[in-house]
Amino acid sequence: MNLEQIKYVLEVSKEGSITKAAERLHLSPSALSQSISQLEKELGVIIFSRSRKGTVPTLEGKKIINRGNEILSSFDKMYQELSMNKEEKHLKIGCSPSITYIVYDAFLLFNKDHSNVKVEIIELDQEEILQKLIHGDIDLAFSPFSEEELNGPPTSDFIDYKLIYTGYACVCAGRESSLYIKDFVTLEDLKGEKMVVYSSKRSNDFNNQYLPNASLLFTTNNIEVLKRALLDGHASSLVYNFTFKNHPDVKKGRLAIIPFMNPGKILSYFWVITNKNKGVSSEAEEFQKRIIKLLNE
Repeated sequence: MNLEQIKYVLEVSKEGSITKAAERLHLSPSALSQSISQLEKELGVIIFSRSRKGTVPTLEGKKIINRGNEILSSFDKMYQELSMNKEEKHLKIGCSPSITYIVYDAFLLFNKDHSNVKVEIIELDQEEILQKLIHGDIDLAFSPFSEEELNGPPTSDFIDYKLIYTGYACVCAGRESSLYIKDFVTLEDLKGEKMVVYSSKRSNDFNNQYLPNASLLFTTNNIEVLKRALLDGHASSLVYNFTFKNHPDVKKGRLAIIPFMNPGKILSYFWVITNKNKGVSSEAEEFQKRIIKLLNE
């Protein structure tokens, strides 16, 4: 077994398909399949069960995948240590739209002490976050998920995660809205209220579950456009309690963040998620600390 074969096995496990893994590895499916078959023969075990439904790791295969993750993680840490003296470092951060402003505020704090680190902040839907983490395209991510989503195969084979905050759903409304002065908002309060929805699968599912009869003004995948509609008094929107935390429009009273009760608060769990293979650099750990500090202030 060599590093190349380990990478092949991990890629097939991520994709659940020889064909898809071969595309990412720039190999032909037959070459990839032959390489894995040779490894299976060498080790005397079957690593994957192949069927029309996909390519799934066997019990022995899962052991090889777990050990392969450990090996690649060790190599990645070694490379990080060797490159510690480089003048410029890079940190790629994925985040869901609901936490983008907090991530930006964390960057401002982080940059004061780590100006030599080039930071890239990438706003992604939850499904994209997991895929990019699994493939090592980002270093860490901040997003809401249920633990079940993070703990199922093949995701759990390639990521580590830690709960950093428990948030809750709120209604965000501008000063022109009748909701602005309320201490909390119920479904009854939202009857006839125009709503603007962020157009992601999770956001749509959330709104369909809790506001099935809402009067929809429009959907958008641009958080600034959504905020503009709120400020102009054209609509309200469901957000998390911290989505616009410390934002000038909230501090100056142009927007109100009001708990949404149905009948109690609707909780959502936010995690920091990393790739097992890449490990966590000291810079990534420092960035996490800024995020946690801001969320819990």
